[in-house]
Amino acid sequence: MSIIIISSDVREIEEMIAEKVAEEKEYDLLDRSILHDLATREKIDPSRLIKALENTSSLFKKFLSRQWRYYLACMEAEVLELMLADNLVCWGLAAHLYVIGISHAMKVHILSGKSNRNTKATEQMGGSFIDSEKYRTDELAKRKKWSQEAFAQDETDLSRYDLVISLDQIDIVEAVRTITGASEYRKFQVMTYSMKCLTDLGLAAKVNATLLKSMTDVKVQARDGSVVVNTRASNRQKRKKIETIKELAGRVDEVDYVEVHVKKNLLK
Repeated sequence: MSIIIISSDVREIEEMIAEKVAEEKEYDLLDRSILHDLATREKIDPSRLIKALENTSSLFKKFLSRQWRYYLACMEAEVLELMLADNLVCWGLAAHLYVIGISHAMKVHILSGKSNRNTKATEQMGGSFIDSEKYRTDELAKRKKWSQEAFAQDETDLSRYDLVISLDQIDIVEAVRTITGASEYRKFQVMTYSMKCLTDLGLAAKVNATLLKSMTDVKVQARDGSVVVNTRASNRQKRKKIETIKELAGRVDEVDYVEVHVKKNLLK
């Protein structure tokens, strides 16, 4: 049993391989289809969730940065909650950027290969010829900026993945075979400790999403039901903010204790 997280520099390749791996492993797919129910429950326009996954806050023109971060936090909390079910192949939800320290979650990155990039580049330009390497460089720069702003992670850094496959070297059939084979390694099997880490990560994400609905500048950690929140506030606002955080975080299921650390906000 394991979780397989697929990402790629070309979304169509990412989707195709994720579907084939899920079929081969007989695992459920965790993808953007979950966003509709999430949006309904949180009373959010589903299109805003998609935009948050694809644009930085500076390009999120009609919405404030706080809203952008809140949407990402909601998706993160939802994905981590669903991952407790195990036996999943996840794609399209940026999970490779926030599923950190979970040993049974195998992060796979697919490099689409030059021929696939040429095809994608031509499609994006309406059938005209462009320099595929320039297209790839621009796309990588865009994804690097987004991932760093969204989760303080560089998704173009290949060292952060457990397995990297280039389709310049092997075809899709072999890529799927390689992924399914690697997922059987003992390292990627569920253990009590790795499940506990996932539970703690999920609880922190729930609290984070709850707080970001009404405030900014919070960082949340959780362990065994105890939550620690780091934030900033002026001396005048400190007491009220601590009380608000404790009240909101305390409403989240499975939270037993809340501790708040406040640094002085030098701008106020």
